[in-house]
Order: sequence, then C-alpha cells, then structure tokens
Amino acid sequence: MEDLSRPSFAQKIARVLADEIVERRLPPGRKLREQALAERFGTSRAPIREALYLLGQEGLVERTPRRGAVVKRYSPREVEEVYRIRLTLEEMALRRACDGLGMVRRAVAALEPILEDMEASRKDARRYHELNVLFHRTLVEVSGSPVLPPVYTQIEGPLRMFLRLSVMSREDVEKSIGDHRRILEAIAGGDAERAARILGAHELDGMNRALEAMREEDRRATG
Repeated sequence: MEDLSRPSFAQKIARVLADEIVERRLPPGRKLREQALAERFGTSRAPIREALYLLGQEGLVERTPRRGAVVKRYSPREVEEVYRIRLTLEEMALRRACDGLGMVRRAVAALEPILEDMEASRKDARRYHELNVLFHRTLVEVSGSPVLPPVYTQIEGPLRMFLRLSVMSREDVEKSIGDHRRILEAIAGGDAERAARILGAHELDGMNRALEAMREEDRRATG
C-alpha cells in the first residue's frame, strides 16, 4: 500500500525549488525550463511539471504566454495586499487565542518553544526564517478556527518570500525577536488589543523592509 504521508518525488523537487525561490537563488522572472530541471534532478519531465504545478498553487511560480513557467514577480501593490490579508487573519487568530484562560495557555504552550528556538537561532538566518514562518502559522492554528488555517495557507507561499526579504540583517533579527516576545507576552496576559497593536506595527515594519529590499533588487538589476 502506498504511504501517502511520504512526499512524492515531485513534492521533494517542489520543496527544493521553493527554498531556492525564497532565498532568491532563483530570482523573480527566472524561466524554469522543464528539460533543464529534468536533467538536474535526473528524472523525466512529468515530475517536473507536477512540481511546477504545486509551486504555482503556492503562488511562487506562474505560467506566462510564450515563456512557460517563471518565478513569480510580485508588484508592490500585491505585496501590500498579501500583508493586509495576513494581518487580518492573524488579528482574528489573536482574538480567539486570547478568549479565555484555556485558549491562552494553549497558545503560550505552542508558541513559547518556537520563540525560544528563534532566540537560539538568531545567528542562523535560514533557520530563523523557518521558525519565523512557523511562529505565525502556529498562531493561526492554535486559534481553534476551522476557517483561518486553510485561508492562511493560500498566502503562505508569497509570505515566505516577503518574510525572508524583511529579515536580512542582524538588526532586523533582533527587532523581530523583540516584537515576537512582546506579542507572546500580550497573549499570555490575555490582552488581545495590545497583541494586535504590536502585531500591526510588526507587520507594517516588515512589509516596508520587504518592499525596500525589492526596490534594491530592481536597482541592482537595472544599474
């Protein structure tokens, strides 16, 4: 019997390519040629097509006329829209997480170990990024909502790109850790309003850093 819990070869390829897209080793606009990828991964084109389809579903790849599959390029307006959607979903999750002592304890128990790992990984940019993504995903999941997690999943692909761009320097990491610590402290106190204010400022700051990083990429590409 097939083990459905194990990722398929196409899913493994998609994960490798997703990491390269998030880390900008495959930059926006880069064409993803099926034959070249098939040769790289030592496979036929069928798993490559499936992998590119999966990446398209995540919002990391798009198909364009005459060019085929390319790494998706997001406009500043699209970045802002994704961040606004994210903030709305996470604010809703926060309010649910702060709704009673039982929910607060559940949220703190889930988030505190992640934050501790974030603090311990402050010198490992890639690991810190993974934990940053996990912290926010977990916040949505512990809300207990059956609606929020699947909606959040739909924007998580581009969010991974934007979050990586928004936390590049050591100063960014320290600021990010401080924000997450204060968000968690507000949740622990059951103060949804304070947690939402800190989260809103955190999201705005991160969005602005991501947009500036994208502008710098464009300047380097054209200069």
